[in-house]
Amino acid sequence: MFREALDYPTRPPVGARSVVAGGLLLLVVGSFVALAGLQVATAPLILLAVVPWLLVRGYYVRVVRTTIGRTEPVPPPFGRPRELLADGVRAVAISVAYLLPAAIVIGPLVAVSAAETDLGTLLGEVGIAPIYADAVVVVAGVLAVVALLYLVGALYALPIAVANFAYTGRVAAAFERRTVFAGALSEDYAVAWAVSLLLQALLLPVAYLLRIVLVGFFLQFLVAMGVRYCYGQGYGTALGRPPVPLGVDHPAWTDLTPAVRRPEGSGVATRADRVDGDVPRPAVVRVDGRSTVEWSSRDDPGADSTGGGGPDGVPDDAVDRGSQTERR
Repeated sequence: MFREALDYPTRPPVGARSVVAGGLLLLVVGSFVALAGLQVATAPLILLAVVPWLLVRGYYVRVVRTTIGRTEPVPPPFGRPRELLADGVRAVAISVAYLLPAAIVIGPLVAVSAAETDLGTLLGEVGIAPIYADAVVVVAGVLAVVALLYLVGALYALPIAVANFAYTGRVAAAFERRTVFAGALSEDYAVAWAVSLLLQALLLPVAYLLRIVLVGFFLQFLVAMGVRYCYGQGYGTALGRPPVPLGVDHPAWTDLTPAVRRPEGSGVATRADRVDGDVPRPAVVRVDGRSTVEWSSRDDPGADSTGGGGPDGVPDDAVDRGSQTERR
């Protein structure tokens, strides 16, 4: 899967263009974040990074959706930006909901540590008795351990939750505990998650270093697409999901032309519904299981395309020639 994850982002017909578009969006996000960090006056510029960042997050959802259940998926296009924004907002909301419990517990402890003090001293400064302060410190330590374990589990299960949302199109599906647990505890997803972790550990440091020459933004997006490929494949295999029908604008459908066209209001298409040139006429027809007769539409320009004339829809002149061939 590691090789397929690296190969997936640049698959034709639009893979390379998607990597370029995503890399440019990450470049825009990084530029606004860097400018916002220069001084207090430029801090509001970070708000301008929100929209391109949500577009990228929405595209990740689309990658997961189009890789589920497919053996050789191709990257989707960057079309329909409103849909990307909506999916990005929903994916971020799901992530926040999963990670918020751990943040509520760990966040204050990190803030106390950053202030270069300890919780017991801080409680003593506000007038809490030492015996109660020590009890609070013990409870806080236990909660911190539980929160860390929860955080690890949430980070592991979160891709399954987002994938379930991407597959069904419902935010509530991300919180279906039975489905999420079944996928997260499967061997197929564990392998896919491990491959995605290895991919990030090996390539993301290089991508961040190459940001200096701007190439890193495109490499970062390529790695992110490969990671979502792993998530989609792992989710689909673990839960046995069939592929989601692709939209008409997906590149995998652009070159397909139906051989049989169904008239409006009809049920099942018949031979009479075929358009000239859609289905070639047979070059060889076996008559009565005995003789092989070669014929084509060029032999009888006036023959009916529905196969009238002889038995089994073979033109009369083909049957006559078959009889002559058999007599020979």
